[in-house]
Amino acid sequence: MRGGRRIGSQRSGDSVREEQGALGYLCMQDGTEHKIGDSLPQIECFRCGICCVRYRPKVTSKEIKRISHKLGMSIDRFTSTYVRAVPIKEAYILQSSADTCPFLRWEERDVKAACSIHAFRPKACRNWLPSLSRPECREGLVKLKADGELLLPEDIYKSGRDIEKLSATLSDGEGI
Repeated sequence: MRGGRRIGSQRSGDSVREEQGALGYLCMQDGTEHKIGDSLPQIECFRCGICCVRYRPKVTSKEIKRISHKLGMSIDRFTSTYVRAVPIKEAYILQSSADTCPFLRWEERDVKAACSIHAFRPKACRNWLPSLSRPECREGLVKLKADGELLLPEDIYKSGRDIEKLSATLSDGEGI
């Protein structure tokens, strides 16, 4: 609840409708929600993992069924291992005992994050738009930079297209 009104998915009979303008929500461990999918100037993901550590994606019963099937697990086993009910409303989030997304993996000397279910990740994760307007992404840039070193676009992205997209965002002044 924020300001006395319910945010995120709202029940209307048996159907679920999302608040206008939101593509989804990510939950903090205490159940508070953060709207995702705002009209921020998008960049390619740095793969810093900040959002995967800080937030827990909401998952629907349908997503639980789909992900558990793709992993070759029963719904009951998947739910007991990877899912937690959110205390403030009828919702579920992905949660592990390691206090991060259970599907977060680290590559390249534990610097680059990867999602082990990226091809069939929840809607909340698919709708996350990386942007320099997001504090998580700015924090990710700092994380990627070693002390005393200058971080170059080539250190972040391997693709020239991704570097051009970042440069355009910075040139527009929208990313800062």
